[in-house]
Amino acid sequence: MDTIDAIGLLLGVIGLAITLWQLHKTRSAAEAAKESASQVVVSIQRFEAATKMHEVCARSRELLRVLHGRTLAPAAHAAFELRDAMARYGHDPHSQAVATTVEWKKAHGEAREIHERLETAALVNRIGADERAALLHSVARLHTEFTSMAAKAAANGVNDANT
Repeated sequence: MDTIDAIGLLLGVIGLAITLWQLHKTRSAAEAAKESASQVVVSIQRFEAATKMHEVCARSRELLRVLHGRTLAPAAHAAFELRDAMARYGHDPHSQAVATTVEWKKAHGEAREIHERLETAALVNRIGADERAALLHSVARLHTEFTSMAAKAAANGVNDANT
């Protein structure tokens, strides 16, 4: 019986060692899966930030298009939609990768000013040629900034996905 006990003890120790080794492998795999999931979440958030920035860019393009029209109410509404899209994007944690807070506040201030000027003009349903030209130039300049930010946001998302 002593030999059988010794063999049983040896097999028990070997079994315990295998169990501990498997437990370590399982824990390492779980940690790797958790890290991978975290990276996927960040990639998705960056993709969403890029999508929101492209929405801001599309809103500024739409504002530029309707500002060329004769009626001012659609332009005022498009300016409101632009400000709304900007507000949603400005609170995105990944927006800092595209524009600094100072740049974003400046752009938001310009959009607010454009919107207010258009709302005022829409109320009286009149705008002078010089005022319309100034607004068109302001919107075009803002759209160019947003296009640059959208390209940067897309590049950030693509670079993140490739890492």
